[in-house]
Amino acid sequence: NFSRFLGVGAIGMLVDASVFSGMLFGLGLHHGLGRVVASWAAMSATWLLNRRYVFVAGGRSVTGEYFSYLASSAMGAFANLLSYLAFHALFPQLGHVPPYVIGAIIGLFVNFLLYDRVTFRDTNQSKS
Repeated sequence: NFSRFLGVGAIGMLVDASVFSGMLFGLGLHHGLGRVVASWAAMSATWLLNRRYVFVAGGRSVTGEYFSYLASSAMGAFANLLSYLAFHALFPQLGHVPPYVIGAIIGLFVNFLLYDRVTFRDTNQSKS
């Protein structure tokens, strides 16, 4: 169910922001390291929530599913970044926010499709 997927994504954003803030402001770590750790934490949290509430866990091992999820998430993040960069380069007059939103939307759909068709493919269905 796509609305559940969006809800899980919102929780993932909260995990990402919380971990990043904690790494940066609480521990005083470099922002680059903070982004990496926060992204990993958010991906791990959304994997657990997506496999429980959105998609039907497939027949592969939990470890295989987790690494497939991380790879799919990385591809979605890459699509997000490329879309942002392309729209910002093509339409610089728009500033940063519209390309950011477009990139986020494209990344969202890439993630959903990859999770549905690759990571949780053995059953290829979402929970109703």
